[in-house]
Amino acid sequence: MNLGEELAIIMGIPIIIVIEMCKYIKSKRSKKKFWNFRECGIILLQLYIIALITVILLPFRMGGITHITVNLVPVFNTISDIYGDISQSTIPWFMVKFWAVNIVGNLLILSPLATLVPLVFKKYRSIKATVILCLSVSVTIEVLQYVFMYFGNIRSADIDDVILNTLGAFIGYAVFELIHHKQMKARICCYGGD
Repeated sequence: MNLGEELAIIMGIPIIIVIEMCKYIKSKRSKKKFWNFRECGIILLQLYIIALITVILLPFRMGGITHITVNLVPVFNTISDIYGDISQSTIPWFMVKFWAVNIVGNLLILSPLATLVPLVFKKYRSIKATVILCLSVSVTIEVLQYVFMYFGNIRSADIDDVILNTLGAFIGYAVFELIHHKQMKARICCYGGD
């Protein structure tokens, strides 16, 4: 963990604690129940956003422009890179592992967002709304990584990352549907409904 990641965590977690304490005090004054399923989802979403920022955007390095890497050709360039890296590497298993981690990581990085946002916000309880949100977040991340390259940050902007992130949104939404279905079933059992 580097200084930028540590700083994000050191600043982010106390902010979450302060926000939750304020909400708790407000709920006590209004005599409303504070801890519920939605509130747990909000806390998890806040922690996830901090983790996402530390993984995707940090460390932010300032320096000269080194190399601008942009892939705007879906799938073909990545397959070509994978084949080239594996066939030319002296340790091909390392490159296979590198690409597997890269692909699976991009597939899963926004899945928690697609699970937590619909749990917390009713307007995202459709697959279309959730996938559009995740697509927007993914494009924003890639644009920021592109801009950061001009400040010397070692990142790349890749259309395949957007595709994998968006596919991961479907996985995350499927997890939400499972949780939501079990939650609704539990409510029906508790309240004696059919």
